[in-house]
This record gives sequence, C-alpha cells and structure tokens, in this order.
Amino acid sequence: MNIFRLSMCGILSSCWLINIGYNAKIVSSLCKPYFASIKVSSANLRVGPGKDYKIKIKYTMKGIPVLVNAKYDHWRRIVDPDGTEGWLHKSQLSIKRRVMTIKDGSLLMSSTKEKSKILAKIKKNVTMDLKEIRGSWCKVSFKYNGKKFSGWVKKSDIFGTFKEELGVCK
Repeated sequence: MNIFRLSMCGILSSCWLINIGYNAKIVSSLCKPYFASIKVSSANLRVGPGKDYKIKIKYTMKGIPVLVNAKYDHWRRIVDPDGTEGWLHKSQLSIKRRVMTIKDGSLLMSSTKEKSKILAKIKKNVTMDLKEIRGSWCKVSFKYNGKKFSGWVKKSDIFGTFKEELGVCK
C-alpha cells in the first residue's frame, strides 16, 4: 500500500537541477528537509511539479506524514513512509506533525521506561499526532476504532521524525 508523506521547508540559497521525469529538467530550490502531513483526503502525487505531469499515486487518506525535501513554485517534492517520491501542491500539505507506524506490533507505552505498562499494540500504517520527542521515544495520540489512545512509542517504530530530533511538537 502506498502512503504519502508531507513536510515543509525553508529556502536554501543554492539551487540544483533536478530531473523530474520525462527527461525534463527544472531549477528547483533544495530546502532544509522538514516533516509535514497530507491535509486532504484526496491528493495526487505527481512525477513533476505541475498539473500537467502524470499522477504517480493518489492518496485517499489525510494525515499521512511526509518528508519535504525540495520546492518549486507552489509544489513540494515529498517522500512518503513507503519511500515513494514525487510532487504535491503545497495546498495539500499541513505543517501539523504526524507520524506513522512502520511495522506491526509497535508498543504504546505509559512512559519512556522500558518496563513501563504496555497500553496497546499498534498495527502498521496507523497515523498518530506527534506531541513530544524524548531521546528514542515519541509521545503520540490517536483514535482507533472510536477509542482515544495516548502514550509513548519507540522512534524506530515510526516514520516522521529525524534521528537526532528532540522537543515538543506543535
């Protein structure tokens, strides 16, 4: 199942030629990579930055985290949790931080201690709000089958954070 990632970026002063498919080249600003999420329930990932480019994947669920790593005009090049790369219009992205489990059986814990209470076992591809990052742990919250969950998951079990990232997320 292909899923999508979202992130936002600031502009770096350097520009690079980026091959965007169909042997076309454009000048695109590389940006400091950032995580974002898909804001809409229907989004088209394209092979290039524009509506004239072929649709690579159609995302049908909002909230999927993505990594934004380049921009061109109103388009952002993203990488999703599956590693699929393409272009989304910036209106389809949100700066709200989300994460997604990348394996079945991820544990939701009551604290960052290894021997803390297990609150739930989480399936693969569950999206969650990211609240805080402490070392190798992330505080998350999410709804599943109408029930609310909140707790800590291992950073290695999710997509949507940088290795050395720490702090409270908004």
